[in-house]
Amino acid sequence: MYNLKITIRRLLKDKAFSTINILGLVIGIVSFLVLFIHVSNEKSFDKHIAGHENIYRVISTFEGRKGALWARSIGIVHSASQEIPEIELATRFSHCDVGTIKVNENAVSQKDIMSVDEAFIKMFEVEAILGDLSEITKPKVVFISEEFAQKYFPNTNPIGKTIDVQALQFAYNLGNYEIRGIVKNTHPKSHLKYQLLLSQKGGKLENMYSKISNLKIYWIYNYFKLHDGIDPNTIADKVKAYYDASKLKTMGRVQEFNFSLFPIDDIHLKSDFRYELRESSSKINIGLFILIAFIILFTSILNFTNLSIAKLIKRSKELGLRKSIGANLKQLLKQSLIEVLVICSVAVGISLLAIHLAKPVINKLFEIEFDIYYNEPIVYISILAVMVICLGLNTLFVFMFLVARKSTVHILAQRNNFSGNYLLKSLLVAQVSIVVILISGTLLVNKQINFILNKPLGFEKENVLVISPKDIRSTSKDPAIFMNNLKNQSSVVSVGMKRQSFGIAEELALEIFGMGMEGSMEMVGVNYDYLKTMNIKLIKNWIKADADTIRGMIINNHLYKSILAKHGSMDALVAHQKAYLKPFGVEPYKIIGVTEDFNFNSVHKPIGNFAFNVDEVRRNARHIYVRLNNLHSGMDVVKDTWETHYPGQEMIYYFLDDRLTRQYKAETILSRILYAFSGLAIFISIIGISALALFISQQRTKEIGIRKVNGANVSEILTLLNRGFIRWVTMAFVIACPIAYLTMNNWLKNFAYKTNLSWWIFALAGVVALGIALLTVSWQSWRAATRNPVEALRYE
Repeated sequence: MYNLKITIRRLLKDKAFSTINILGLVIGIVSFLVLFIHVSNEKSFDKHIAGHENIYRVISTFEGRKGALWARSIGIVHSASQEIPEIELATRFSHCDVGTIKVNENAVSQKDIMSVDEAFIKMFEVEAILGDLSEITKPKVVFISEEFAQKYFPNTNPIGKTIDVQALQFAYNLGNYEIRGIVKNTHPKSHLKYQLLLSQKGGKLENMYSKISNLKIYWIYNYFKLHDGIDPNTIADKVKAYYDASKLKTMGRVQEFNFSLFPIDDIHLKSDFRYELRESSSKINIGLFILIAFIILFTSILNFTNLSIAKLIKRSKELGLRKSIGANLKQLLKQSLIEVLVICSVAVGISLLAIHLAKPVINKLFEIEFDIYYNEPIVYISILAVMVICLGLNTLFVFMFLVARKSTVHILAQRNNFSGNYLLKSLLVAQVSIVVILISGTLLVNKQINFILNKPLGFEKENVLVISPKDIRSTSKDPAIFMNNLKNQSSVVSVGMKRQSFGIAEELALEIFGMGMEGSMEMVGVNYDYLKTMNIKLIKNWIKADADTIRGMIINNHLYKSILAKHGSMDALVAHQKAYLKPFGVEPYKIIGVTEDFNFNSVHKPIGNFAFNVDEVRRNARHIYVRLNNLHSGMDVVKDTWETHYPGQEMIYYFLDDRLTRQYKAETILSRILYAFSGLAIFISIIGISALALFISQQRTKEIGIRKVNGANVSEILTLLNRGFIRWVTMAFVIACPIAYLTMNNWLKNFAYKTNLSWWIFALAGVVALGIALLTVSWQSWRAATRNPVEALRYE
């Protein structure tokens, strides 16, 4: 208690130094907890599910495909599960990202509609608030989430009411579903997302599920829960054996399929397939988030330790006097560590309050889902770890300081000169090295993001509006009429249509088309005007000029080169196709053109084989692409035309460049975090360097006074005091450059197309770090150099 009182008095007496120390530590702790707890939250997805370590998503890939592409798998997987005793539970379900429903007589767009079975309820522990979940086995019933119930049925019991399901991704006009209960909202840390849980029984859905096992299409998700100790590779082999023995294998021209089991624990952060159930923006950032968190914490603790040692040196005479009157090493160490503990405790308390208040700002600024779950041990473990690290480092360095001065006379007689203290030198060099690494990392990430955002994609993304009509199958509302009306508007440049959603394509083996080549290609259904709307250039054009309707396949240059390398000419390919496909009674797709290569996917992936299936059929009008010459006036025209053709219906649309930007959300978030937290780390370093510069000037006060009396001017004194700092910053730069280079070079491997790791990034980082150090030190040095020499000589 005595030591605690002395500590509090000392902290209150030296308010400026204490405030600087606590502020630097608070910034570091807040930054660390925000990033570390966010990372912990991301890594703990689906861990709340009982037996999560035994739950797997089943992936199926066809012959010629090296890696998995789809999160969905073919339907025979579920049939196979019934013959494999090692599987405890198997579920199959569908997920519609955005569908159309009619509730309370209003047609609305609804996100996250799933059709599930009883095994889904058990496997993922869906909890009912109202109703009996066993009724999910009944035909044409639906369970709604809390959020949905509060939105459409506030303060009323919705059981018995109906929802008209008008459109899902693969089904239309499913009819009325009776509400049989309310379930809890999806767990915030789950890769699943659902608002409506439809029964798979009854109506069109039951008919679709009954056929799915006999089709080689990717429509549903398959999950297995295995018994303890079962090797997932063994189960995958058994699924393949079941498929190989089935009649399905001989149906169609692609016969070989491989199967694998993907752990549910890895889905959120390691799975990047198409039709993921939930988007994750952390797949390539999670490691860097952890690294940044510890770097900033380490910077903060180094700063804290630096200041603590500096203060300890300043109190050398006090420690000597205490030792001269009988204080032993243990008592001196205890007193110093109590001060550290008090400062750490205050800093942690302020940090938790700051995080709680800043939570909305953090989520909005960084576009993450950050929250602190106080019922989880990781929160307290991370706080305890911060305290232990602070105490541990300070114990080490304080002990080294005190042991190095064994005699009382040594402590009393020595006025420590900072320039000779290797401990503080080392800590300062480490701190500046971290600043150089953070600055260079921030510059490179920003350079890479600008590179991928501005890289030519092979098509024009600006001023393109994408509209998704809800009822393209309605005979009374042909989308072609709507498109023709748009084409006649002066503010509309061109209009095209596309079957698949943005970034989605059918993955088809090349053998389907009798090309005699291994591998696969991606294909989307479009009309010819889509290519004109996107300004995708043709380098080979075999379209007949007098054709009324353009039909056929237009391939990219990548696939065209592969065909020539295999067959030598397009005529040879056609001859091979006819011979191969003749036994199947199938005519080969007619290739009518070749486009320049373009990035259909994000630049994380290289350009591969790609084809457009060009036709004017109505099913290709699921997404209408409109190029406008003026966004403002053009949007008014499009909305007026929409209202005329689809009166009373909501127009669902987005701008293509906005959607493309979303592909790089992970990089954008990383850039923001690097800018923000690098700035904080630099600010912490400025605080530390400024305090150390003040300490240096105080240690050399008499020396400065004597030099001034003997004729030294201000510039000479500034040079004297700054020379050491320049040497230390140079040393930090030499240490930091290889570390930064290796880290950033490894990060760039995530991209198929990447910027150069230019030398100027590291040079600029070094110059900025040197500038920060010199500006900070020069300010304190100037104040010391301009003091009255009489005051300096009277110091102490």
